[in-house]
Amino acid sequence: MKRYQVLIMLLTIILFLANSCAPKPTKKVPIEFESGQKYFHRVCANCHGVDALGKNTRAPGFIDPEYLPESFSDEEFYQQIIEGSKKMPSQRNKVSDPEIKKIIKYLRYSQKIADLIVEDDDPDNEDEE
Repeated sequence: MKRYQVLIMLLTIILFLANSCAPKPTKKVPIEFESGQKYFHRVCANCHGVDALGKNTRAPGFIDPEYLPESFSDEEFYQQIIEGSKKMPSQRNKVSDPEIKKIIKYLRYSQKIADLIVEDDDPDNEDEE
């Protein structure tokens, strides 16, 4: 019986430490985006970086023109989180549908305040000499 108590206590400590090791946000966001920021940092920030910046991380940051709605839709974000990819495992067991929607809302807000723009890759728009 004592072994089970010790095992349960160790598992509780491990779970507590695992959840408390998630990176903490450094940016203050309006209250309507706080829950999305909290969910992002709990589920995504270990790989995608604090505040979704992707600095020194193993996965890309989302505060990048490549992930603006014109290039990467909310549905694509949703599917990536649910289904995963070759490089990213599914996060379905870590986050609910309402939480995913709040994460996406937070990411879109963060992109907006970063004043990102989509660059035109069309070479026809370059000045000719």
